[in-house]
Amino acid sequence: AAMRDFDKAVVSTQSTGVAGVIYQPWFQQEGDEQGRTLWGVVGLGAYGFRPQPVPEGRKIITTTRSHMQQSVQDAIDSCKPDKVIQIGGSGSKCILVVEGIADCYLFASPGTKKWDTCAGEAIIKALGGRMTDVFGQPIKYDANVSYPNKTGVLAAMRDFDFYLSKVPADIMQRK
Repeated sequence: AAMRDFDKAVVSTQSTGVAGVIYQPWFQQEGDEQGRTLWGVVGLGAYGFRPQPVPEGRKIITTTRSHMQQSVQDAIDSCKPDKVIQIGGSGSKCILVVEGIADCYLFASPGTKKWDTCAGEAIIKALGGRMTDVFGQPIKYDANVSYPNKTGVLAAMRDFDFYLSKVPADIMQRK
């Protein structure tokens, strides 16, 4: 089944994502390519899919398929994952996290833009997870910030602090 996300819609207030929609037109369900729409609102919940808890005792990280750099690989290696899922689209990575397929979305490099992460962050937050940059700082979405997420992305539904603690402090200076 293709996991590419196609379109995202976001609502941001006071510099934080509060609602998000991700549409996957190529999603297959029961062998039929129907597409699906996932949406979430912080304080209300997330819908259009079945959130799954992250199983205990494993570390599966999802990251970029096409923008792998040494800083990304170093950050992933520092977490000692059992498995790495490389897939395109920030929304697709967020979906893997909320569906319990991956434990962590880690991208320790500039490259994603605000419009790539805001919808996924809102859905993750609507279910009680966290998304920040790789240093644990909130990703801001107000008009006064640059569009690129210059300090990467880190998201998890559980064990967020574990993944944050494993990111090398100098990671964004590495080439």
